Amino acid sequence: MFLFRLAMNLGMTVEQLSKTMSSEELSEWIALDLYHEPLPQPWQQTGVLASAVLAPHCGKAKRAEPKDFVPTKRLPQTQAEMLQQLQKLKSLKQQQKRS
Repeated sequence: MFLFRLAMNLGMTVEQLSKTMSSEELSEWIALDLYHEPLPQPWQQTGVLASAVLAPHCGKAKRAEPKDFVPTKRLPQTQAEMLQQLQKLKSLKQQQKRS
């Protein structure tokens, strides 16, 4: 994943990066990312911002975390799983009305 983040930040494709960057320079980029200044991670940054904005509005309910706003690949749900998730949302909404 690091190569994709680096390529994105440099405005290149991974193939272009692989053809033009030496192993030594790549090692330096990795060290910079690990020990000095991490490369930007737009989804993570957006998640931090979104969770901070929502924090005062959550009340006693579970506060949102940055990872809640980072898209993840999920396996397709069955109809029973979808109904179960809808029931959870309905229950949560009812709890919020009570408080």
